[in-house]
Amino acid sequence: MGILEHGTMKFQVLIKKEEGLWVAHCMELDIVSANKRLASVKKEIGDLITAQVSYAFENDNVENLYRPAPAEAWEELYKCKMRLTKKKLKVPGSSRKKSAAKFMPPDIIVSSCFTA
Repeated sequence: MGILEHGTMKFQVLIKKEEGLWVAHCMELDIVSANKRLASVKKEIGDLITAQVSYAFENDNVENLYRPAPAEAWEELYKCKMRLTKKKLKVPGSSRKKSAAKFMPPDIIVSSCFTA
């Protein structure tokens, strides 16, 4: 077993309220989700991150996984006044094919910052 087989991937998400919707933006993958309910947008962005990571590993395309958000989004994240919270999401093993890539991170950590 290689050292990466026990690795954890970490992602930062900015969650803010815009025009009556909660908007979640993953900084490292530049993917966005929007929903009227905060709980729903959190679940959706977690599902999108998991799907993106799973797809990259299953298709041996990890070199194209990371696509950083624009500089303005990063600036907004760093200016966020709320404390960061961490939520651990397990990558569902049942969705992976047996012939998938050799490595799939067992855990994905999503750190969120909320703005109003």
